Amino acid sequence: METLMRFFFGIKKTEKRPKKMSGLWFLVILCFIFHPSSLIPSAYAAFEDTGLSARLRGMGDSATALDDANGALLNPAIPGSTRKLETGAHFEAGTRSSLGPLDFDSYAAGAAIPRMAYGKLGTMSILGRYRALGADLKEKMFSLGWATWQFRKAGAGALDLGAGLKFMQLSSVRSGDSKMALGLDLGALWRADTKHNFGLSLLNVNSPSFREGALKDKAPFSARLGVAEKTEDYTLTLDVANRSGAGGYKGNFSVNSGFEYLWRTYRYGIFSSRAGLSLAPNASFVSLGAGYRRPASEISYSLLVPLTGTITPGHVLSLSIRFGDKDSGSEYEKLVRQEIKYRKDLMEALDESARRESILRDELSDLKNETALLNAGLKAAREQKAEVTQAREKLEAIVERQRRAEAELRSLEEKRNNDKLNQLRFDFSGDWAAYLKMRSGGAPKESLKGVLQRIVGRYQGAGIDISQATVELQGLLQQQ
Repeated sequence: METLMRFFFGIKKTEKRPKKMSGLWFLVILCFIFHPSSLIPSAYAAFEDTGLSARLRGMGDSATALDDANGALLNPAIPGSTRKLETGAHFEAGTRSSLGPLDFDSYAAGAAIPRMAYGKLGTMSILGRYRALGADLKEKMFSLGWATWQFRKAGAGALDLGAGLKFMQLSSVRSGDSKMALGLDLGALWRADTKHNFGLSLLNVNSPSFREGALKDKAPFSARLGVAEKTEDYTLTLDVANRSGAGGYKGNFSVNSGFEYLWRTYRYGIFSSRAGLSLAPNASFVSLGAGYRRPASEISYSLLVPLTGTITPGHVLSLSIRFGDKDSGSEYEKLVRQEIKYRKDLMEALDESARRESILRDELSDLKNETALLNAGLKAAREQKAEVTQAREKLEAIVERQRRAEAELRSLEEKRNNDKLNQLRFDFSGDWAAYLKMRSGGAPKESLKGVLQRIVGRYQGAGIDISQATVELQGLLQQQ
């Protein structure tokens, strides 16, 4: 069989001696413990279940229960939660598939399009992918899928279903043979609450065959079960998968896990770091990745390092464009919490200034009373020069203290006024940010005009710079 595969696909025989690794030796040993038959002759597997984007690959392909529109190839029910149009482009120079070593270059592009069908919300997924498997085989795939959104609700949870139809073509450059087949994917996703998801998918249910001349391959049937936990800052995923053999590889069982942590910044978007581990016979790998996300776009990169066989890293690069961010609610809540904390600190500073001002006013009142008494004593003892001189000196000292107290009072009043101006500037920046969000979301001009008029009317004459709102309002008025 090995000789036949080498003849048809031009695959060179690889040595069965794994390359040594430094730093990851314990993971290699772990993989050998779980899968002692870790090296097999080189082969090719087409249309196997692997992640599409750099994010999914960077999390070890553990995406059966992960809310990510790019996960439609691992679970057709995943895109259902996408409520705004999202597109993406992906490139991978890979060295490992879910069945074993595989040298390939992959180019893919797709889109998730929310729609309404028969009174139910859902998302249509479209995907095209081209892969060059070594120097001989070429793989083309076009996929159409549909995923429901909250198909069935039960308490805090919701069930979504999905299905995908794949048009797949496998061709051989050497022999000129080409074969086309249809594949069917089915999936379900249970969103138990806001943090936990559970997913089940059946991929290539009909096990499409590509037997034509020198071609002897088929798309492996795969059953996947996954769970994901997502919080505000991190995401944990775990998948188990069982797949049939294909392309000279035997079927296998894999355990995939992934971790993602978000590093949020107020002005510069969200940075993410990812790590993943996939354990399977002849297909184990560890992955590391990073990403940078803005409200409308995201770019990600992942590095995949095999743990068995020839240690040749793979690289994945993805670019996604979102026409509206589905996580804007949580981001807005975070900004609101930050604003509440800032307001609380500002109010405490104002209260402290008011307390100190009250103390100084009381002291000034006492000083004024004492001054009045001294003036009365000075008038009564005017004939006694020594007593008058002593009283005058004491009065001058009191007047000096009064002057310093008044100066400090003026300083506190100026500070309080500055604090009020800072609060107005902060309120204006929040209102302005909300207006910009409405404008980027495509709100009507009349609504934008009304919001700007309320902003200008509220802050005009308050002593802060609102020129950007005034200029924006003038621009809208001129457009009418």
